[in-house]
Amino acid sequence: MGIILKTGVLKVEQNQILERLTGYSSRINKKRGFFFVSKVIGKHIPCKPSLMRTIHKELADLIPKSRGKTLFIGFAEAATGLGQGVYEALNLDNSFYMHSSRFKTSHKVLLSFQEEHSHAPSHVFYAPKDKELQCLLNEITRVILIDDEVTTGNTANNLIMTLQKVLPQVKEYALVSILDWTTKKYSNFEIYSLYKGNFSFEENHEELATNIKSEAKDASSLEGIIPYNFARYATKKLDIDIKKYLNIEDLKSKKVLVLGTAEFMYVPYLLAQYLEDSGIETYFQATTRSPINIDGIITSKISFKDNYFENIDNFLYNVIDREYDKVIICYETTTLPKNFDLKEKLASKFDTQEVFFDI
Repeated sequence: MGIILKTGVLKVEQNQILERLTGYSSRINKKRGFFFVSKVIGKHIPCKPSLMRTIHKELADLIPKSRGKTLFIGFAEAATGLGQGVYEALNLDNSFYMHSSRFKTSHKVLLSFQEEHSHAPSHVFYAPKDKELQCLLNEITRVILIDDEVTTGNTANNLIMTLQKVLPQVKEYALVSILDWTTKKYSNFEIYSLYKGNFSFEENHEELATNIKSEAKDASSLEGIIPYNFARYATKKLDIDIKKYLNIEDLKSKKVLVLGTAEFMYVPYLLAQYLEDSGIETYFQATTRSPINIDGIITSKISFKDNYFENIDNFLYNVIDREYDKVIICYETTTLPKNFDLKEKLASKFDTQEVFFDI
């Protein structure tokens, strides 16, 4: 099947499993002009929380059982919520979860690595804040990486080579992904996926855009802006009373979109899941710094500066051209920049509410 995009022609095998999991668009990125747009993680396309929960369980079921103490890792930005969902679905003892971050804080850095093809290549992992998890980190014997899509496996390989230096006692590594397009067999980790396939991409060089930089030039510590640990500093079990943030009676009989912001995805997903489980028609999605064309499955786009005081262009796809009775924007940031105007842009069409989360 050939998908004609602005940047070239993407060819994949037509398949019902693939159709369920992904759509296609084009990146504003000369390193990689195509984009597999997940239909099931709630990032670029609105998604039912119940479908996301199903995907978490399906991925968790792929992971081999082990008595070894395990570290689960999610990749920023798109897979922070996916990774935590898979970890929570397994509900294992002697394990914990953390995700990479592109935000700078004053907390101790465990390691950093580069995602070579990305619009924002720099990732950092912070050391656990909790003393119990600090001790457990040194006893970990297995590491499970979780991502929505693996194209070459280079990112996972780069991270694992760094982890081998930081955690020399770990002998077992695995990558769990919704889609696996790798052609190379890696000797240092196994890949488990819901779909394994091949693709090819014929570039239209005239349409490949110059890269948009999505990293802060002079990053300063955001300690006061993002003081809460929702998994950036590792977590064993997230304990949060999700019901206290909304009056559910106000949402009865309404079609609701819950929005996460950037890396802050899992807690807003829990809110969306609570609303759906309460009988409210609810969808989940999140903002992103990924620059994508209006192309293929991407039908609309809102641009705005981020809510983390880094003055970086952020985007919200496939929302402004849809219909909702209520849009709820969720933040881990304690305050918002003066130039952050997402609420105003959404409020021109939707009844819009903001929720600030804490622990």
